[in-house]
Amino acid sequence: MEYRLLGSVRVRDADGREIPLVRPKHRQVLVALLVNANRAVPAGRLAEHLWDGAAPRSARGNLKTYVSALRRLLSPEDPGAAPIETVGDGYRLVVRPGELDLLTFRDLARQGRDLLKAGEVRQGEATLRRAFLLWRDDPFEGVPLTLQLEQIATGLREERLGVFEDWAGARLDLGLHAEVVGPLRQCVRDHPLRERPWGLLMLALVRDGRRADALAAFQELRTRLVEDLGVEPGHPVQLLHRRILAGDADPTPVVPPPDVEARARHPAVPRQLPSGTPHFVGREGELNRLEAWLNPPDGSPPTPVVAICGPPGAGKSALALHAAHRAAARFPDGQVYVNLRGAMPGVRRLDTGELIGRLLRTFGTPGSEVPPDVDEAASALRTLLHGRRVLLLLDDAASIAQAGPLLPMTSGSTVLLTSRENLAPAAPASHVDLGRMPRDEAVAMLVRRFRSGGVGFSQKAVERLADLCDGFPLALHIAGARLASRSGWSADMLIERLEDESGRLDELRTGEVGVRSSIAVSHTALAGSGQDLDREAARAFRLIGLLRVPDLGTEAVTVLLERPPRAAARVIERLVDARLVESPAPGRYTMHDLIRLYAQERALDTEPPDRREAALRRVLGFFLATTSAAVRVIDPHRLHAAVPEVPQTPTPLRDRDEATRWLERERPNLLTIVGQAWDADAATARLAVGLALSLQWHLAAQGYRHEMLWLGTRSLQTARRLTDQGSEAQALAMVAMAHRLLNHDADELKCLNDLLDLCRKLADPLGELRALGNLASACLLQERPEEALRYAERQLDISRRVGSPVGERYALMMVGDARLALGFPDEAVATLRQALRHAREAGDAMHEAMTLRRLGEAYLAAGDAVAARAHLRDSLASFDACAQGPQERSQALVALARSSRMLGDLDGAARHLAESLRIARESGDRHDERRALAEQAEIHGHC
Repeated sequence: MEYRLLGSVRVRDADGREIPLVRPKHRQVLVALLVNANRAVPAGRLAEHLWDGAAPRSARGNLKTYVSALRRLLSPEDPGAAPIETVGDGYRLVVRPGELDLLTFRDLARQGRDLLKAGEVRQGEATLRRAFLLWRDDPFEGVPLTLQLEQIATGLREERLGVFEDWAGARLDLGLHAEVVGPLRQCVRDHPLRERPWGLLMLALVRDGRRADALAAFQELRTRLVEDLGVEPGHPVQLLHRRILAGDADPTPVVPPPDVEARARHPAVPRQLPSGTPHFVGREGELNRLEAWLNPPDGSPPTPVVAICGPPGAGKSALALHAAHRAAARFPDGQVYVNLRGAMPGVRRLDTGELIGRLLRTFGTPGSEVPPDVDEAASALRTLLHGRRVLLLLDDAASIAQAGPLLPMTSGSTVLLTSRENLAPAAPASHVDLGRMPRDEAVAMLVRRFRSGGVGFSQKAVERLADLCDGFPLALHIAGARLASRSGWSADMLIERLEDESGRLDELRTGEVGVRSSIAVSHTALAGSGQDLDREAARAFRLIGLLRVPDLGTEAVTVLLERPPRAAARVIERLVDARLVESPAPGRYTMHDLIRLYAQERALDTEPPDRREAALRRVLGFFLATTSAAVRVIDPHRLHAAVPEVPQTPTPLRDRDEATRWLERERPNLLTIVGQAWDADAATARLAVGLALSLQWHLAAQGYRHEMLWLGTRSLQTARRLTDQGSEAQALAMVAMAHRLLNHDADELKCLNDLLDLCRKLADPLGELRALGNLASACLLQERPEEALRYAERQLDISRRVGSPVGERYALMMVGDARLALGFPDEAVATLRQALRHAREAGDAMHEAMTLRRLGEAYLAAGDAVAARAHLRDSLASFDACAQGPQERSQALVALARSSRMLGDLDGAARHLAESLRIARESGDRHDERRALAEQAEIHGHC
């Protein structure tokens, strides 16, 4: 057999024939077994490789199926003879010497290094070269990489790079300076922050007589490290640089071994803070708070524990370093930096005992004298630091427990912690919750980076790029680094790539640093935890990622997770503590865009389609139930859309104000989730249509005309796709109303005529009377009162025949309006008085207000300005009480201005008219604006 992992994954049988591996899971299982060749791999560990801690319940059964399939592929005639053995609950793939390129590579690498150590440089160089040439491409090419497999691939890339560096060093030892410059330049382009190849490149250049190029290479390395990481080059490279500057004939740096015993006898004051970012941008508010805690202006002792918490990629470490450098003078006895590795993929966390031992040794305690007991070691450290002023910057804590025995530190010293987890209990009054950068700061960060890297950009492009990076410093840094390292790219080109959500996380990666891997650490920690709550939180994270809503309330979260309210609250708050979800207000939860994209990826990869669809339907059902209830609380008299029945219980809403507040708070979520569900399966799409149609009266009353047109149009398209003619009729009515509010007269009439035809075809009298009433109203706006009267009288007949009080009231208003337009004000008054009596008897405040406004106009036409003004004032008061939309108010104000003018109150008339014009122009209603301007001309004629 022949197995190849160092490039595209390939398998050949004993006769050299390639064995096809079609299914991705088969390739993943094979890779997981081959990287552990000749070692048993437990089933649980294989599941980690395939599903990143979120394995389905059927994982073990699936694994057996995959392994059986691999055995048949590797040994078609006798699967039992395949080299995959069952060991306990796991499997072992037996590989003989020379069969697996990865094992051959490692053998050659070891042999080559042994030869170099023995002084056999030429043979060592040739052996390392053979090892290096086994690589054909990136490891596991063509295999979908889970986080676990990606971590293994990252380790293999590191092995390859180490062999290359040793090979390049051997070439230099053989005097092949010029020949190695090209490969080293390619290496530093691929790994711009790795110092050893830069040092080898500098050495090759100076030995080739290119001293200026060697010095320029050092400057390029230093610029990258300072700008990207906020650190200076390490000691070996700096020493090499100094020797090149001094003109040494052989500038190879020699670093003497440290005198550990001398250091223990005379411990130096530690100054371990990495260099701060020289071009740090923004976070002034957070920096001011941190400085007040670390270096109080009144000279009092610093706060013992200070914490910086935030989601992945928020810039916690950079902020902590910047604040630590600003306050360093306050801690003359030492500034210590320790990376606790709480969220470093593939790297073991520093445990508490190791941390305290390191700190004790830093301050001069010999290793043999460090107490093995953690609490005893912590006490020894406090004793050692008593009376000193020391800053301990503990970066990337996994939890409070990791540093718990150190908290609080002795008076005069401070522990500054950073973590993705919530550290507020450790520092209740001195913690910073770091989120995304404000837009102006994110833009400033990109601008500074682009200018220093010579990247061309426009203000519009850099603002869009900041938005696509979601204001997260890590994403901004990666975007800047990618453009700086690609001279042929512009900001617009990167924006075009980032606009595609499906590939955005792929684009936000450079070298070994990526947004996806940063977020994945937090999710994997929850999914692989031994705590039930953590695993539930990981599932909730994935489900929330399915919903593209701006935020969720507690009730929606409860429905989504199918858990009792208290249990759901515990789960979502665990995500808040892990900083994968934010809580901007009590009971409200949101997820940053880049984190949502990762959550969505994990959901699509781990949650079966039926489970994803059911989750979306549950939340849609909850929103539909509550919206349908809310609009009926606000206005119980309207003809509201008939909606599908759902099992979800609506949020209780006590009155009109509470219902309106709920609809306004949830409106962005309602619009978003409806948009997400249009093209889903039929059951989900029907819920989306029902929710959209339920919003008609609320959107009209609040002036959301364009949203109303979009929802109505998409509902119409979806209803026709589903052949749901009842919903089609309701959608036509919604679209017609939106066209009315947008002054699309011809489009409105077409929709209303289509609606009338459809309702008659369906034998739907309620739909027909609604269409007739709206046609009457449209004809009145277009100054066609005869047609309006015919439609209104037909509506009145049907309403009385089918027993629709609301239809009858509206028809009476339209008949009154039509008779007024035809020049019969007395008949109009009589008809409108009937409508007013019916509205008051029904308790219909909106129809009462609308009828009062029409009565006022009728009295004006009859010449009774006093009665007109009284009715119009009552009308405005009623509109205020029922929160009616702007159109009716504007018309009432024009009529009130006219009555005031007729009564000689020109100042009052001008005030009413100004308010009417403002409303008409804000709402974009040209009919109302035309009426107001006509009355304005009358007022000016009397001035």
